[in-house]
Amino acid sequence: MTDSSPTPVSSKVAIIAMTAVLYAVAKGITGFIHTPWGVGELLIGIFVPAFFAVVCDTWSVAIGAGLGTFIGDAFFLTPAGSTNPALSLIAGVPANFLAFLLFGWFVKRYRSWGGFVAGTVSFVTLGNLIAATSIVLFGASVFTALKPIVASYYSVALIFGFTIFWSLTMIPVVIIVVPFLVRAVKPLRGRSSIISSIPTWSETGLRTSLIVSLLLALVLIGLVVIYLPGVLGLSGYPALTDDIALGLIGLVIVVPAAGVAITTRRQN
Repeated sequence: MTDSSPTPVSSKVAIIAMTAVLYAVAKGITGFIHTPWGVGELLIGIFVPAFFAVVCDTWSVAIGAGLGTFIGDAFFLTPAGSTNPALSLIAGVPANFLAFLLFGWFVKRYRSWGGFVAGTVSFVTLGNLIAATSIVLFGASVFTALKPIVASYYSVALIFGFTIFWSLTMIPVVIIVVPFLVRAVKPLRGRSSIISSIPTWSETGLRTSLIVSLLLALVLIGLVVIYLPGVLGLSGYPALTDDIALGLIGLVIVVPAAGVAITTRRQN
């Protein structure tokens, strides 16, 4: 099967099911680790829909990501007290659907390592921003635990807090894990109607990935300068400086290093 071959309906259903189930399970594994505000989670399992978005039908993965988010929230995070099904429908479902729809389209359109890094940074951040905005502006109407949190902080500061926390913990995981999963399924090229798009990343994107990493690091530094003073800063996000430091390390060191590692292994 070539990358341009249409995916059969049965395969699309299988992709939706696999993405949804595996993503829900991945959310459950870290469902007990909440954000600094007690709403939502530290989501390491984001690499699951990201991987499927790279190698499978884009629309099917986007639907599976939205469905998996809802299942994971309903069965794991709701009992943990960090969300409920209504909040998931308002924030998590649309954010995941749109983010992975755009991410899947982007990485299939720009098939270099730099394209993968740029797509990860851009659309993971976009999805987190959508989720954070929905939580802060509309979440309190369906999730009562949010009311005192929203009342305690400026809305803009809280939106940035959620977005920064999620992005800095998700982006390095996607960039590190997904390339190795892609490499693992390469033997299925042409043999599976589910695995329909396997990229061949090359060194041509390494300069782009480094530039993207450095630019985002500068943006994060700028956000820190704006975010830290007064009630907009550490009072709303006590672990901000630690997470920023870890994020900068991940963006400036891990991202280019992962690119070198994956292309070097390909050459060998």
